[in-house]
Amino acid sequence: MSGSIPKTGERLIPEKCGTEIEYLLYLRHLFAYRFVREQVRPDTRVLEVGCGEGYGTSYLSPAVEKIIGLDVDENTVAYAGERYGSENCVFESYDGKRIPYGDGTFDYVVSFQVIEHVENVPGYLEEIFRVLKEGGTFFLTTPNRTYRLRPGQKPWNKFHRREYYPRDLERVLRKVFREAEVWGIRGNREVQKIEKDRVKQGSILSYYFLRAVKLLPQSLRSRFGRKKVGRARPEGGTEDRAPEGGRDFNDRYSLDDYYLIRTGVRESLDLLGICRK
Repeated sequence: MSGSIPKTGERLIPEKCGTEIEYLLYLRHLFAYRFVREQVRPDTRVLEVGCGEGYGTSYLSPAVEKIIGLDVDENTVAYAGERYGSENCVFESYDGKRIPYGDGTFDYVVSFQVIEHVENVPGYLEEIFRVLKEGGTFFLTTPNRTYRLRPGQKPWNKFHRREYYPRDLERVLRKVFREAEVWGIRGNREVQKIEKDRVKQGSILSYYFLRAVKLLPQSLRSRFGRKKVGRARPEGGTEDRAPEGGRDFNDRYSLDDYYLIRTGVRESLDLLGICRK
């Protein structure tokens, strides 16, 4: 391994947050990991499905007996293992369909910013249910469709197969788990405005791009019609501090700019699902 991987439209490396928006996204996802770290017990085994670059898995590792991060991208898994691997923090690749562990193996399963990418959602949830111990807990996050998309609009993020309203997500989760709640992750007034402005811009760009494609000759339309406007999606972090770099936004914002809500969830930025087997 070279010791690094490229930052892509759906992956963000914490220490390489180069803009205010990237850093706020990083903090928002790290906030979810911090919530989980406060819930888990030190004598438990945890699985993260869709661990990405591994900093979220590493962040949880001091709080548990063992944690395993799974991802479908072998290069990313190799990077995570090289950078964050330890005796109790292990990274493995898998086929994205069957989790390579037996029934009832884990006390907790975490899967942040993943369900919106999954083609077979029932299969994904049933596999997580299978590897959870009786009474175990599954935590997931996903973007809140409410503020991102108009009714009937398809996701403008080209990596997302779907996005959920709170009630829709809860309905999907309750088809598999005996208990399922959907909470919200919200920012303060300034953070909410920055994120909503970002999403509005992405939606407008996507709208005009698709309109322009319709004006192209049919021979070119098929080539460009498959392309969509996407946005970066970071995934958690390794510790409660800003990435290196000393930029102003590192000092201006912190995890304290985010909080959980259990009512009025439609006003949240991300949805937080909490499911019990």
